[in-house]
Amino acid sequence: MTVLDKSVEYRPLLMIIPRKRQGQVKALAQGYTYCPWDDSMKAAWAELQFKAGLYDSLEEANQSLDEFLQEKEQFISQFLFVCNDQGELVGSAGLWQGNHFGQNRLRVHYVAVSESAQHQGIASAMVSKLIAMYDQIPSKYPLYLATQTNSYGAIAMYSHLGFTPYLGAWRDCSEAQSKDNWELATEILREKTKA
Repeated sequence: MTVLDKSVEYRPLLMIIPRKRQGQVKALAQGYTYCPWDDSMKAAWAELQFKAGLYDSLEEANQSLDEFLQEKEQFISQFLFVCNDQGELVGSAGLWQGNHFGQNRLRVHYVAVSESAQHQGIASAMVSKLIAMYDQIPSKYPLYLATQTNSYGAIAMYSHLGFTPYLGAWRDCSEAQSKDNWELATEILREKTKA
């Protein structure tokens, strides 16, 4: 998992896992553990999300967290929090409501790993665990996530975990736009990941 590359054109994308699957949950690397939410983690969570580029300001990240905590039980049960050996929050991801298909449904959301802990498989471990959690919920498939062209590192990771491009129409995006956005994303992935 890497931060958003602001030098790359932004276009919205959706990815899906079309049906329940029995994938393997990836283990966290040595030195990292899942830790329960504690309100003392508020500032660290907001900073993690902001530094990953998921919010334009720390204030915006804090406001979003305040909204999540209005449904605290759901937030705690549907989000994962990863800490290092020093007890510092270094990763978080969750299943949260989205409305990209015209109805509220759970999606993988707010996947963030601190720069100091990147490239340790933390994001892959969290997302694989969220997929397994979703498999246990009587939910309608597909499981989905929203991403963007300037998050090509995440797109590659999601692909390795079984997510595929969604090429149909969705909220605020026609089928033609969706396909065009994925053509650009494919070009970016080829350029940025070539050896």
